[in-house]
Amino acid sequence: MYALTRDSMHGGGFIFLDIEKLLKEGDVQSLMEALESDDYTVRLDAALALEELADKRSVPALIDTLRYEEWQKDYPILGSVRAAAARALGNIGDPSAIEPLISSLEDPDIDVRISALKSLSKLRNKRSVDTVEGYLNDPLEDIRKNALITLAELDPKKGLRQALVALNDRSWVVRKAAARVIRNLGDERCLEFLIDKLNDPDLEVRRQIILAVVNLGEVAVDPLLEKLSDPSWQTRAVLVEALGEIGSKRAVPYLKRMVSGRKRDENRYVRGKVAEALGLIGDPDALESLIEALNDPYLFVRRKARAAIDLIDVEPYLERFDNGEISFKYPIFWDLLEVEDGEKLITGSCKEHGLKISVKRKEASGVTAEEFSDILIDVLNMRGLFNITRGSVTVDSEHGYMVTGETKKDRIVAFIFKKKGYIYYMYFRGRLENITESYKYMRVLINTLHVEI
Repeated sequence: MYALTRDSMHGGGFIFLDIEKLLKEGDVQSLMEALESDDYTVRLDAALALEELADKRSVPALIDTLRYEEWQKDYPILGSVRAAAARALGNIGDPSAIEPLISSLEDPDIDVRISALKSLSKLRNKRSVDTVEGYLNDPLEDIRKNALITLAELDPKKGLRQALVALNDRSWVVRKAAARVIRNLGDERCLEFLIDKLNDPDLEVRRQIILAVVNLGEVAVDPLLEKLSDPSWQTRAVLVEALGEIGSKRAVPYLKRMVSGRKRDENRYVRGKVAEALGLIGDPDALESLIEALNDPYLFVRRKARAAIDLIDVEPYLERFDNGEISFKYPIFWDLLEVEDGEKLITGSCKEHGLKISVKRKEASGVTAEEFSDILIDVLNMRGLFNITRGSVTVDSEHGYMVTGETKKDRIVAFIFKKKGYIYYMYFRGRLENITESYKYMRVLINTLHVEI
């Protein structure tokens, strides 16, 4: 962050600014002066630095910077400057910023408006609550979403009431935010609303509603069971998914009847989801019905039944990993460590089986999972691996690929899928015999994996 800028404070000559140095030194005065630079990139760098410092001395200068003037419409970068100023004021938390932030809710730049909303969430005040509530019906979905989130932080009771209303919003983005608010703040009084919306047309919204129901635990089981005869197969499938996530053994007798036998559910997708739920519940009493489901005429059901049997078989030896972004079950004798190392999210090993494990994430908006698997196969070929294969798998409801390859000593197994612009890939390496012994645990990880977007 270096720049040559005119010194309007001392005669109009040019001076050399090192914004990064000013940030490290905590030179608030110089950074405030840089907010008036003729070079708008300097203004932006200074505003970002002040956002990081969050020093109360900068409040007046930031309030001035936040103010929109008509001439600024021709310079989009100044919208970024105002947005950074809004965020900085929120970080500082000075009550004198409330009115300027409220004024910025009418800024022509949406990023400024969103930044102002987020900052108001840190400045609890009745004026803030009343104003933010007025933006719940804004024409822009991102404003409605952030207004709801901000309201829930300012006034949880009012935010929860409005979130229940927002479950009917026309935008899936707002409905998803509403479900998350209810998931964080809701209680059993919300259950009827949530169950009524379990068949939302959007997958991500349904997922959040399911998690909100699951958070309520056992109290949700009986209302879910009562609706298992719903005429809509989509609704039955989501109800079953929720029961599986809750993990109550009280649901097992009902689910057993749905997966196999003369009175099994007529829809193959529902039967598959029932098998999946029984695996998550982990009750050995379900094994007989699941074994019978291995003869189902549809491959989807047979695969889900096989995965459920595997899961029940190893359930006593499983732990759950969940870092808020990615979750899955894995055997207790795997030693996993969450890391922040570029693309790598998780690294691990299993000394008993000589296994090395890695979970990675790569931003790849222009690359499909299939194209990424092609790249991986090319890399394995260049490294001299042989017996390279690729097959299709489903991971977290997304189409993905399993790639395998061998060296003279080891076998490599990689699972690849894409979700919301990111490629996720799970990498296992070990001796051939050890990899073979570990396959069922790999399947458990893959079949229980979920990425929270």
